[in-house]
Amino acid sequence: MKKLLFMLGLLLCVTPKIIAQDKIVPMYRIGGHYFSKELPMDEAFKISSSIMALADKDGNRVVNLLVGDDFKVPQSIKKYEIPFENVLNGEQLEEGAQNFAKMKKLISSTDVEKFIVGKALPDDFVEKDIVGKTWTMDALKGHVTVVNVWYSGCGPCRREMPMLSTWKDKYPDVQFVSANFENVDKVKQVTGKEGFNWTHIANDTYFTKRVGNEGYPLTIVVDKDGIVRYCKHGANDNVSSEILQLIDVLVGNS
Repeated sequence: MKKLLFMLGLLLCVTPKIIAQDKIVPMYRIGGHYFSKELPMDEAFKISSSIMALADKDGNRVVNLLVGDDFKVPQSIKKYEIPFENVLNGEQLEEGAQNFAKMKKLISSTDVEKFIVGKALPDDFVEKDIVGKTWTMDALKGHVTVVNVWYSGCGPCRREMPMLSTWKDKYPDVQFVSANFENVDKVKQVTGKEGFNWTHIANDTYFTKRVGNEGYPLTIVVDKDGIVRYCKHGANDNVSSEILQLIDVLVGNS
């Protein structure tokens, strides 16, 4: 029996390699280069201790070590490098890494005025939703508007989408708009999968630049005069309760 279980475990371990043939699941991504699990962890973290996780469609996770644009592969670790054409789901992993880099650059913007409760939205903006409609400051005036800023790699953002969708049915006179810096196809893919029924702005810069270092999601509520009445990061029951109570006040339900 022990021998049988051992052989079964061995078969399960090698099956993915047989299916993938010459494709390899990497352990690390460093500056656009991929490395096998044989690269010692201490060697990898000598290069950078700033990391994020990447995941492909099959659930494989890769440690992405964040380095500068001038990174060059040290001679000492070249033997662990996997040619990109041999990386399993390499294009998908690269898309995730590039999205993260774009997001970090946008939310780290220092030349923008943040959202401040009690003040008007800063500046004007021109953004388009996934059906091609143009959104500006004027499009918000005269309506109570809730804006949820998210991106596809944010777990809490995606987990709250089904709950957020119920708000649109409850408050038909309120504008519910989501904003995401990713492209139209990506936004359609995620919102369709999660059943997120708000109006969705794609390729956003205006809202995303104001997320800052406090992270996703960011939710703001704007009254009919364009004044920010609520602005908070995170997704939890307290945030949801605060927003719904404020909406009731702004639309005259309480």
